[in-house]
Amino acid sequence: MTTEVLFEQQGPIGRITFSHPKGVNIFSTQVLAALEARFDEIARHPEIRVVIITGSGKTFVAGADISEMASAPRDTGFAFSRRGHAGMDKLANFEQAVVIAAINGPAFGGGCELACACDLRVMANEAKIGVPEVKLGLIPGWGGTQRLRLLVGPGVARRLVFTGEPLDGQTAERIGLVNKAVPAAELAATVDALAAQIIANGPTAVRMAKRSLLALDRAWLEKGLVAEAEAFGEAFRHPESSEGLKAFLEKRPPNWAGA
Repeated sequence: MTTEVLFEQQGPIGRITFSHPKGVNIFSTQVLAALEARFDEIARHPEIRVVIITGSGKTFVAGADISEMASAPRDTGFAFSRRGHAGMDKLANFEQAVVIAAINGPAFGGGCELACACDLRVMANEAKIGVPEVKLGLIPGWGGTQRLRLLVGPGVARRLVFTGEPLDGQTAERIGLVNKAVPAAELAATVDALAAQIIANGPTAVRMAKRSLLALDRAWLEKGLVAEAEAFGEAFRHPESSEGLKAFLEKRPPNWAGA
């Protein structure tokens, strides 16, 4: 069983929903490819002006597929990171529509990086968000080190990456990681109201505004992403990551000294 990436169109709004039969949405490279395909589909419908991404069940996106990473050859970390960058960049640079993350539940690792690549983020107070990769002997590898810095500043980004601590919605709003945090029962209505505000504006003006806002990000982001991929590849080759991933799958604390 894998996480499905569902799509439905409601007039000028496209809704993408991650859905797993067990309610825990996992972000594998297969799921990333399915997400990219959904954006290709949306591009064929220029009337779509806002895309809302959310999760069904217990999570937004709980994180990467640890089994996939644990079984991968240890020299593939750089390529794995760059594959994630390509997917996140496609989403972040999608000029046709404003992309809103409706964070309904845990958004860890790749889920947090996905949210950071969206234009706007609305989060349930009760949800959790963070980049816990250091607990696995790794670093965020799908743009997290760079886009977190862009959103919350270098000092807070360092704290989040170095500690791997999870944040609730209200804390995430306070530091600027999300635009708004609301009770879970109000999440859907709040996101729909935000989408309506955007759709009420001039379509071309919104697209041009997004293009302009992206221009500075693109100017420096690629260099940082290459550095992130190189660091992720090095961490992926290190015995620590093998131990961290194995410990996660075995539901035990990692033995860093042994690694």
